[in-house]
Amino acid sequence: MTEKLTISGSADLIAAVPHLLGKAPKESFVVLTSRAGTLGASLRMDVPAGADPGDYAQMMTTYAAHDEKATGSFVIVYTDEDPDHGYPYAAHVAALTSELATARMPVRMVLLVTGTHWATYGTAEKNPLDEIRDSNANVTLTYFGSAPHLDVYNPELLGTWAAPVHAPEGTDEDLGFACGMWDTALDGAPMRPETETARQLAAAFQHRHIRDYLFRDTITTHNGDFGDTLMGKFTGRPDWDRVDRAEALAFDLMKVVPAGQRAPMLTLMGWLQWLKGSGSHADRYLKLAAEDVPDFRLAVLLRELINRGYIADVARNPETAYQRRLI
Repeated sequence: MTEKLTISGSADLIAAVPHLLGKAPKESFVVLTSRAGTLGASLRMDVPAGADPGDYAQMMTTYAAHDEKATGSFVIVYTDEDPDHGYPYAAHVAALTSELATARMPVRMVLLVTGTHWATYGTAEKNPLDEIRDSNANVTLTYFGSAPHLDVYNPELLGTWAAPVHAPEGTDEDLGFACGMWDTALDGAPMRPETETARQLAAAFQHRHIRDYLFRDTITTHNGDFGDTLMGKFTGRPDWDRVDRAEALAFDLMKVVPAGQRAPMLTLMGWLQWLKGSGSHADRYLKLAAEDVPDFRLAVLLRELINRGYIADVARNPETAYQRRLI
């Protein structure tokens, strides 16, 4: 879908958020930047709990400011918190509104979404959630195939048993063979790889040196340096269709290996989600990787980046960033 989606009201705006983030937020603050009448970046953080309002607001604003073209913003608070007096996280909302205004991204609207209703923040109104579900934005996006409730990773589909694979020795011949298979699979082969080919690829991911090359070669616009590629520093806009295929293929590879050998593929899925700008999905896959192989180093390092709020370079630039389908 390349048509421009019209956001005509608050329900439309709220409905678009799960499609933008890839997941419906819970107990979260969401900031949507805007520019020249269009939405820009989307940012989600867990509700502040005991965090100082000023510190929390500064952190969120710093992240939102990566959208250098933003001229305004919207804030949506997702929570079932019910304070004895006033509105949930009122001090944090006030501080965030002030910080965003100082950063030249004045807040145009603050909305509240609970498990039972939505409202303009600071009012007594209680609008039914059906208005979000039935909004023009949600109906249109769902019609064209966007399904944020679906998850690429479903452990129930992996099966309960598979024979372990053995990592190759890591020779130049092994590397060339693995990279060739990976490239063929990502170039849009009409069918998923046969079981034996899938097991050979899964085995290649078990070798750290070969794995790094496979990660790098997922991106055709890489500059050759694995460190830069890992941090999302590319020479141009990646082939995002190829990246989508890589994520789906990683899930297929996990079907042919047992638990304890899925961490490299889970890490790939987490890394690709991070490149797309979805930190919450990325962190989930990376956490699963670190559970599949305790303290899987690459997953641990990537989780540290995400927890520090680091955004991949490719996701910061609107010209190179992943555009979620149907938005």
